[in-house]
Amino acid sequence: MLKYLRLAIFFVLILCSACDAQWHYVRWVIDGDSIVLDNGQKVRYLGINAPEIAHEQKPGEPFGKEALHYNIHLVKGKQVRIETDIEPYDRYGRLLGYVFLKDGTFINLEMVKAGYAHVLFLKPHLRYAKKLLAAQQEAMQAKKNIWQILLKESCDYYIGNRRSHKFHRPYCKYGKHISPAYRIIFNRKWDAFYQGYSPCRKCRP
Repeated sequence: MLKYLRLAIFFVLILCSACDAQWHYVRWVIDGDSIVLDNGQKVRYLGINAPEIAHEQKPGEPFGKEALHYNIHLVKGKQVRIETDIEPYDRYGRLLGYVFLKDGTFINLEMVKAGYAHVLFLKPHLRYAKKLLAAQQEAMQAKKNIWQILLKESCDYYIGNRRSHKFHRPYCKYGKHISPAYRIIFNRKWDAFYQGYSPCRKCRP
């Protein structure tokens, strides 16, 4: 049984490597962290999160349009290589990946450098975590774009989860149920973001 499991893992790794080696044109840019390839495959950038644009009668977030336009500038109509991590697809069928141009430009990193996205670390996808976080820390210090908005305080303190790398408002039900072993308190958003924590999508600290 173990022999067959090893063989299955081996073939999966080969298939992922083959996928990584393919080049595709970017047909469409959805927003600051999502694109559509020439084969119709949707790709969600791994390790980062850009502000939302207006959609489905929901208002956009600050710098959402700017992030979209910057992503268009970087990749639309260009050839890209998608490098996957441990899990290649999300529950919506989108390919999860790190996006590279022919000249080696790392698009996920460029979005963070420009202050149009913050890091979003989802285990086990941590291949470029250190590089992305270092870029974010520099963008924060320079107060680039989203960092003019995201660092405004909304609470006296925030509750972080060392396991999920999310931080929450004190009254958030998800924050309240964090095990003491994984709980960490931040007095400022700066401290949470600087250590690579991302805001809870429910309580939106």
